[in-house]
Amino acid sequence: MSKFSEKGYFVKENAPIYLTLDMDRTAKWFEDTLGWYSNIVERDAEGKGCYGVVFDMLPEVELVHLAPFTGMQMFCGTPEPRLISFMQVKGIERMYEYITANGWDKITEVVTQPWGGKTCSLTTIDGYIINIFE
Repeated sequence: MSKFSEKGYFVKENAPIYLTLDMDRTAKWFEDTLGWYSNIVERDAEGKGCYGVVFDMLPEVELVHLAPFTGMQMFCGTPEPRLISFMQVKGIERMYEYITANGWDKITEVVTQPWGGKTCSLTTIDGYIINIFE
């Protein structure tokens, strides 16, 4: 729970498919940049990740289904840089601060929209775009 307190935000819903050629590198990026958790569930004969997940909650919380799945399912494959997800979060400014403090600059500034919500966009290590809103 200390990582959750440190981040100061949580994802309300999310679950897209994420393709990557280097699952270990991508999982580490999610951990280091967003403060998420990862689990590479299946590896091939050479030890390369074939299937894994990354999520913003503790794996134990995710496993007992106390909350909806709020992560991304990773599969081995060629990334297709494009919009992959809309991610609703609580604490968007804290998320922005956390990500930029970890050295990632491929995130737009948080903007208050005419409808009152706040938005920004994050480009991942594999070139995917995640539109974030609160």
